[in-house]
Amino acid sequence: MSHTPYILGQVVARGGMAEVYRGLHVGQDGFRRLVAIKRILPHHSQNAEFTEMFKDEAHIGQRLQHANIVKVEGFDIIDGSASIIMEFVDGSDLRALLSSIENKKQSAGKRAFMPNALCIYIIAEAARGLHYAHVRRDDVTGRPLNIVHRDISPQNVLISWEGEVKVTDFGIASADRDFKQTETKAGIVKGKYSYMSPEQISGKKCDPKTDVFALSVVLWEMLAMRRLFTSDNEIEVIEMVRHCKIPTRLKDINPNVTDELESIVLRGLARDPKKRFDSMEAFEKTLRAYLSKAHPTASADDLSQFVKEFLSERREVAQEEMRKILTSTQLPIAAVANPIRKSVELTLEDEKSSKKDFKIGRTQTGLATVGQSLRQSQNPQKINTPLAHSSIGAHRTPTPQQRIGKGHPQQSNSALFLALAAFLLVIAGGVFFKHYKNAAKQALILSVRTAPAFVRVKINDRDYEGGKYLPSPLKLKLEPGLNSIEIMRSGYANEKTLLNTDDGIPRAPLSVRLKATAVFAPVRLTFFGTKNVTVSVNDGFFKASMNEKQNVATIPDITAGTPSKLWVVGPEKKVWFSCEFTPAKTTQSRPTIVKINEQSRTCTVSTPTSGGTP
Repeated sequence: MSHTPYILGQVVARGGMAEVYRGLHVGQDGFRRLVAIKRILPHHSQNAEFTEMFKDEAHIGQRLQHANIVKVEGFDIIDGSASIIMEFVDGSDLRALLSSIENKKQSAGKRAFMPNALCIYIIAEAARGLHYAHVRRDDVTGRPLNIVHRDISPQNVLISWEGEVKVTDFGIASADRDFKQTETKAGIVKGKYSYMSPEQISGKKCDPKTDVFALSVVLWEMLAMRRLFTSDNEIEVIEMVRHCKIPTRLKDINPNVTDELESIVLRGLARDPKKRFDSMEAFEKTLRAYLSKAHPTASADDLSQFVKEFLSERREVAQEEMRKILTSTQLPIAAVANPIRKSVELTLEDEKSSKKDFKIGRTQTGLATVGQSLRQSQNPQKINTPLAHSSIGAHRTPTPQQRIGKGHPQQSNSALFLALAAFLLVIAGGVFFKHYKNAAKQALILSVRTAPAFVRVKINDRDYEGGKYLPSPLKLKLEPGLNSIEIMRSGYANEKTLLNTDDGIPRAPLSVRLKATAVFAPVRLTFFGTKNVTVSVNDGFFKASMNEKQNVATIPDITAGTPSKLWVVGPEKKVWFSCEFTPAKTTQSRPTIVKINEQSRTCTVSTPTSGGTP
């Protein structure tokens, strides 16, 4: 069995292919150092293509040594899954910062804007790192690596508490095929639709100007404090990006944006790559030139103070987690380095276990030992366990004084060695049993009832179930540790709850009632037909089953003036048709009326002011 010097702490990010842990590296001299560990999800661990992509990411990342890029330190197999060991950035991603700004300022009744100076500073620093990646050459041959990130988004821009800005996640980066195991195939679209360039979303070849476009999208969103390309329907998002439809002027949203600054942003967002900045370096220089004129004192210190202010609660939680990791005494034996690397074979049996695979669970400090995975079967398993260096365990030739009786030589210090091994086995067995008892605490299902009934959820600042509206009651799967649960619905104030699940004790159902913040425009749906259909509005914001008898449904809380879309799904679970409407400011007694006609597959929309009747 192979041993790893890494320990997994709390999950800090999770995607469709991998999850990122706050981790600990235990060195051979016993030193402890925080690292970030990006590990492929267990159900993808046997996928050869995913593993090769992971290796590519590590291979590319190790070639990028820059202050504005998260350093990749190595590649390892941890608990059977491919893992990338990365520099630990003590801070937050940009998406979490923007969310915090919006939530705190909205709760104070203010418009949520981030200072322009800090927006420009962050993007200029990210551009500096990306330009380095774009022009990086192979150290041996001198040939260009032709790296393009292709997945720039607020989640992949990290900001430390000290104001450092670093780009991360080159997982889908394209590069010269000689430097990758997997080839980026033409026509294959990878990345987040909302941050793709028009050429990327069309499946065309990407170059550094693709990253210029994506970083300009991030800058637009930071200045506007709203999404640029967004819709409840992915097809609509793709069309918006493909045609580069900018919904409104930045100045109309944020009065602090000057004409010069808006022109810089729009140049980066040009649909035609030839009209964008020639390189990421040109983009950075233009931003810094504007910054030196408009905000000459902007600095990393300013950014540091700002981040600490708006993410103070998150920082306290992170510091507590790091303290637990660094001060934990319950380290796995496999992670304790041994200069001599002696080992002894130990035999373990667990007749009560029916599992074929299991991991040693979390300790009470919230850590998980990841270097060990014991495969259980009916036969005893053998584990090589390294012993800590000790002079007692060192082999020496016995002296005459060390003999017992004449002609009966004393056993060598190997007896003491075996005794020490047995002692360590007892200790390891106790720790193992304790960890195994806690294995059931790997996840906790929390029931949440909400009012209104359809809501969106974020867990630890990450969209749950893709950010779709989900019906109450919810069944949320929480990882061990401190979890942030945020319940959201358009037109209501977000409700956030912190819950620590380390003890593995089931929790009573959570009840959440959201407070309305918008002016609502009631909408009445009337169905004309004989079939049983499902009507969905705004991707699950409202759902209702309708038929000839149950032919009326009311949506009480759509925000007035919000363009909305309605889908009608037939009994065969296929979408029959869709229609759009914008509810006017009305009352419950005189709502906007949407008449749904099964036969003609059309909708008719009317309001009291346009001749509709209640």
